[in-house]
Amino acid sequence: MTDATTPTPVLTGESTPVRHTGPTMLVAPAPAEPPPGFVRDIYEHVWTIGRPRADVWQWLCDPATFTDGQIPPFRVEFLANTMGDSGFAEGVYNAHVGPLMSFSGVLGEINAEQYRDLQYFYGSFAVSHALFRPVRLQFWLDEADSSSTILRLQLDTFVRERALGSWRKLMSVFWKRFGRWCERAIPNNWLR
Repeated sequence: MTDATTPTPVLTGESTPVRHTGPTMLVAPAPAEPPPGFVRDIYEHVWTIGRPRADVWQWLCDPATFTDGQIPPFRVEFLANTMGDSGFAEGVYNAHVGPLMSFSGVLGEINAEQYRDLQYFYGSFAVSHALFRPVRLQFWLDEADSSSTILRLQLDTFVRERALGSWRKLMSVFWKRFGRWCERAIPNNWLR
């Protein structure tokens, strides 16, 4: 079953009595298992970034990494969590939207310089909700040596079974450049 919190009653005006509102439900952002006709795809990618782990973490958890240079109508938004935190903090709502895509979710567990979790809401999609439904995006960071970082990604997606090959090809093309993008964005220490 689900847990729930009791919201404050809604006031509807001075002469109107207070109306009851149902509790806000606390449920998983997406179902645990794919719907009929879909399979769970786990896409993984590993990069070795020639930058220290602290610098890679800072880049990965800087909202500007994802919001600066956006080409309209694509947009990335961060909405504050219940504690008022925004950016990359647990419980912050995140949306990547644009033509043929809507990835909306909530940031889950975050362990500084080690792990970041983004859980997508049911209804998120790439190309069409009938084809590709992302569920979860996770990153892990490990030190390769004092000046290099191993960055690991795992993207869990519910994929229409007949489109699995296309999805995997799209992901390999899309994510291939992510490591270079990271490395170019972080200056070399020896250049300072």
